[in-house]
Parts: sequence; structure tokens; C-alpha cells
Amino acid sequence: MKTIWIVRLLFFAVLISETQCETAMCFACRDSSSNEGKNDCQANTERMEELHTKLLHEYGNNTDAFMKDFKDDPYVQNCTALDKHNYCCIEEFEGGGFIKAYIRTCCDGINWSFDSEKLKTLKNIQINNDSLCQHNTESLTTTCVTMCRGNFCNGPTSAAKNLHTYKTLTLFSFIFFYMVFRNHDTCAVW
Repeated sequence: MKTIWIVRLLFFAVLISETQCETAMCFACRDSSSNEGKNDCQANTERMEELHTKLLHEYGNNTDAFMKDFKDDPYVQNCTALDKHNYCCIEEFEGGGFIKAYIRTCCDGINWSFDSEKLKTLKNIQINNDSLCQHNTESLTTTCVTMCRGNFCNGPTSAAKNLHTYKTLTLFSFIFFYMVFRNHDTCAVW
């Protein structure tokens, strides 16, 4: 009985910390090409991973201190300075097999850089790192949006999932060690 309550408590703590994640900053960049050298927003992931790693490890996820030092970095956008922009987003426009625009930014989940009246499906975007795409038959373009909550979650996958992976591994480590050592008087056969 005691084991179940400890496992439930740990699971609840991780769940709460994941769902209460604030978005103070997002990656911000734009490009309008698929061509090498003109697609930094899509391809310069090393810089984004470097920034995310610094936030977590050098600044201990202290967004205020980080923003003081990196407020002028072209890849960092302060979402708290924008009214109701509580999410990170990626907007992608493709036509004829080529990227026409690729945008990483803070967003409010309502207003986009495209006409949302023509692309009504994209109004249904969810905040849980959801991606939606819609094809426009008039212009023969496809528009996709991704929206998420959490600092730099609109960056490379390894940067966005780094903190989540750490929390999940910590939870399972606690559960594993508790299960192994709860009956330390008995011998376990492996």
C-alpha cells in the first residue's frame, strides 16, 4: 500500500511540473529559403542547442539572469515582454516543394503571420506541442504551425526534450531504487 502512494506522489509531482511550465523565452528567427546559407532558422540548430544548454546548466533555468545576458542575441525572444504571448511557435510555409518561409517566435496561439480565415483548420492548434498543417488549393501552398509551452520548446528536438528526459529518468530512478531496496531484508533473485 505504501509503495503505491509513493509512486503516485512522484508521478503527480512530475506531471504538475510538466504542465505548469512557463514560457518566458522562445527561439526567434526567420528565413525564406531551403537553400544552404539562406536557411539559418532551419539549419543553425547548434546555436539553439548551445543557448538551451546554457539556460539549463550555467543559469540553472533562471530566465531573468539569462535574459539579462542574452537579450541582444538574435535567436532569443523575450515572450514576457509581449502581451499574452505565452507559447513558442514554428510557422512553416511550403510551396512547390520548397520552403517559402520558416519562422520561430513567441505567439499567443490566435494571431499568426498568415490569414487564419483562409486556413481555418489551423485555428484548432493545441498547446501540447501540437502541429497542424493545411493545404491551400488556390495558392498550392502548405502551411504548418507547431505550438508548445516551455522555454525554447520551438527549437531542436534534443533541446526541447532535454529537461523532460531528465525529469522522467529521475522519476523512474526513484521508483526503481525504492522497489529494489524496500525489502532490503529479503534476497532478490535476478
